[in-house]
Amino acid sequence: MVAAHELHRRRPPRMFVGFLAASAAAGLVAVPMVWTGTLGATLAPSTSINFLLLIGAIAFGLGAFTNDTCLLGSLARLGDGEMRLLALPLGLAIGILAVDHSGLGNDPTWSSLISRPGVTGLVTLLVFLVVLVLALVFVSKKCVLRTTPDWSFGASMIGLGITGGLLYALSPAWTFADLIQRGLPLKMSPVGEVALTAVISSIAGALTASFRKGNLRLQLPTANGILRSVVGGTLMGIGIALIPGGNDGLILAGVPTLSPGAIVAYLLMTITIVFGFAARGK
Repeated sequence: MVAAHELHRRRPPRMFVGFLAASAAAGLVAVPMVWTGTLGATLAPSTSINFLLLIGAIAFGLGAFTNDTCLLGSLARLGDGEMRLLALPLGLAIGILAVDHSGLGNDPTWSSLISRPGVTGLVTLLVFLVVLVLALVFVSKKCVLRTTPDWSFGASMIGLGITGGLLYALSPAWTFADLIQRGLPLKMSPVGEVALTAVISSIAGALTASFRKGNLRLQLPTANGILRSVVGGTLMGIGIALIPGGNDGLILAGVPTLSPGAIVAYLLMTITIVFGFAARGK
């Protein structure tokens, strides 16, 4: 949402470029682990660009816009005390179940073209390194509001990329959405044992960060806020099932493995949110 808002307002795309840095960092961590067979690491499979994926990306973008934040953003804002977001899992469950019971979203996947060592993989890692360095310089450079370079944001993006890359390589089904899917009667449920631990850790981290910054303020939910979270969650759930995966998985697992579907889905969901801001006039 922040990245799309920057693009809509024609501001320097600091968050969008920061996510590029996170994707590059994730690839620089995950790909060598897979090549060396470290701890049984795997890369996310590649997906094709098809009609259902495009619909899923648009649905996820509309859902994030309606909810006013994406999945990771929801956890962070829940940590700030925004209680309406407790209704988000209900919406996600509705959307995921709807797609699962419709029989859609089961397109074939294939191994990433950089899943094995080779010239293509080495060139890709070099490109990741160049992108990471250039992105860090861009997001950390001086601006009107800063008299000195700010490296903290760049460091946080590197941290996001490294930890996300490790988690997706070692235990792909670790996210908030995966935890919800494991509790639903789906035809194909994600496997993995760390989702609950990862989600609890994420919420604990959000609460800690909010408390340290003084942002923790209990915000009681309103009927409109709950409705936004349920409707937004339903649309995001549809997107997660059709793509498959949310924006976090695309940034930290799909894009770093050069999945055509992941790259297009992330760009399309971002464009959808930008159009949402334009339609709302903000």
